[in-house]
Amino acid sequence: MSTPRKTLFVFHKGLTEPIPRLHGLAQVRALAGARRFAVISFEPRWRRRTRDDRELYLATRAWLREAGVEHVALPLLGSNWLDIPLGAIAILVLALFRGVRIVHTRSYVPGLMALLVRPLAPVRFLFDPRGLFVDEYIYAGALREGRGRLKFARWLERRLYAAADATVVLSGPFRDHLLSRGDLACLLDPASVSLIPDRVDFARFRDAGRDRAAGRADRGWDGAVVGAYVASSAPWHRLDESLRVMRGVMAARPDVRFVVATYPSTARARALAEEAGVPVDRVDFVTAPVADVPGILTSADFAIMFEARHLIREVCAPVKFSEYVAAGLPVVANDGIGDVSGWIRERRLGLLVDPDDADEAAARVVEYLASDDFREGEARRRCLRFGENEMDMRRTLEEYEAVYRSLDCT
Repeated sequence: MSTPRKTLFVFHKGLTEPIPRLHGLAQVRALAGARRFAVISFEPRWRRRTRDDRELYLATRAWLREAGVEHVALPLLGSNWLDIPLGAIAILVLALFRGVRIVHTRSYVPGLMALLVRPLAPVRFLFDPRGLFVDEYIYAGALREGRGRLKFARWLERRLYAAADATVVLSGPFRDHLLSRGDLACLLDPASVSLIPDRVDFARFRDAGRDRAAGRADRGWDGAVVGAYVASSAPWHRLDESLRVMRGVMAARPDVRFVVATYPSTARARALAEEAGVPVDRVDFVTAPVADVPGILTSADFAIMFEARHLIREVCAPVKFSEYVAAGLPVVANDGIGDVSGWIRERRLGLLVDPDDADEAAARVVEYLASDDFREGEARRRCLRFGENEMDMRRTLEEYEAVYRSLDCT
């Protein structure tokens, strides 16, 4: 067996950002016992941090160092065109002088940093795109068909996939898309593309679930059937459609409440709820820190998760789905969400509806909430089993280590 190579994990955010800290950094720290790791992060100026953010940064840095993970903090310069060469220089230095041999980049901007270094240093390049970055820009209107900027972005995207020694995707539809896209299929070896969905630390939800009764009592949810929405209010998460569906559900079921956890504020969620005609006295609007999410979800009874009908969501693997099933929540969703919609249908993890027909969707949710499967808790137990077996971070650790080992051997 070959000796594990020192691995560098690069992401274009700071140590205190919730998603990379809970998912990328947690897995790096957990795997650090078997191989050497270094991490590059991009940090804002110290004086721009709040006191709480400073304390979290220092604690996270110490948490990594305790596990033997080397941390390199680079200044966030505010422009990708400045951050990319700075990151590339740091990667090159670590490759030439600190023994890094595998560069694992999370998303496109760090990928471009590794792309610059690839011809200059003896490193293996693991591209972990997390989504279709170029298509996200098209969806947002920042790139348009037929324009030179889009052609350049597509060219860079092809260079990234062609240069990668291994690629990690989030879903089966993501993998199928890459291997069927005419400009990429010829560049990718199917054997080099690994599927690793977003998962969660199941133990956090199991521990929170032990206090479910107390959590419901503290939140005033005793005797209620509670639906949950935990995500940003970005348009592709379809909070407006979620609220319209819940308006119908709450009209038919006076015992139903709704908790809406959005970040960084509840202002847009409140405005959308008032616009949708939802009875806001039966809605809890919260901006809960990440640490409180397991407690909120394990106190609820079902979840709402609608996504935009667009390629970027058809290939996604939302972390919130993993959180919902880890909390034992049947999920009300629309079709066409990565692997999630198929799991809901085939594993009976909730209900698929069409949010564009809010009245019909609400009627189907009301019928589902009255079913024996839901009322007697079998749906909840089924979701918990699926969460523990399929959505636990422990599987993610095993799968990433397998990718790293494949790069050790090449």
